[in-house]
Amino acid sequence: MRRRARGDATAILEGPRTLSEALAAGIEPSVVVTAESTTNSPSVRDVLDQLNPDVEVMALTDRAFQSVAPAVSPQPMLALVDKPQVELPGSMARDDLVLVLVGVADPGNTGTIIRTAEACAACCVVVVGGADPWAPKAVRASAGSVLRVPVVLAADAGAALKALRAAGASVVAADASEGEAHDSGVLAGQSPVALVLGSESHGLDHSTYALADSRVRIPMAGSAESLNVAMAATLLAFEYRRHR
Repeated sequence: MRRRARGDATAILEGPRTLSEALAAGIEPSVVVTAESTTNSPSVRDVLDQLNPDVEVMALTDRAFQSVAPAVSPQPMLALVDKPQVELPGSMARDDLVLVLVGVADPGNTGTIIRTAEACAACCVVVVGGADPWAPKAVRASAGSVLRVPVVLAADAGAALKALRAAGASVVAADASEGEAHDSGVLAGQSPVALVLGSESHGLDHSTYALADSRVRIPMAGSAESLNVAMAATLLAFEYRRHR
């Protein structure tokens, strides 16, 4: 799986810790912006000392920095980076897991699922439509995992799932109402797996379900119809990993 910078697509990273993690992951910023009042703080200075000499560094007044920062209570440092472009795996090992997000709209959910992917050793996350995994809220929700987990931005769910199947994966689609219960063994007997999750409001469409080898559901008690998509992804991913 290869990473390469795509110059026409950039993201904003917030804070010294996130930028330090980006540098450790080999993601180099093109521009770094700090607030004048925090430029000489130890955490900011430590990151500035790690930058290549050709990185443009700008110190803005606190008011100007506040006006360009994505968050209401901003971190003391911002950086502009090229989003890594990641390709779908050409082959998958026996215990590999890929999380495929189709139309997940909330960047907080997208980031949380990427965090789950790192925690359960998924080999990559595929994002089709929905929230940008490099949006500031998604990066924050991922707790830095988006910097380390390969994230594939795919244009078409069908093409991505066919490619993953060709790479050796069984396609398992999460369904709130149909399919085998998550603890019935449906995730134990298949390997490797591409686990597909749909949007918060509508789930997956019929054409995507038609491409699945099987469906998995999480039985609900009471009147609850389903779990939040990030919670469901976490439960299903660790159920898969529990059997390996």
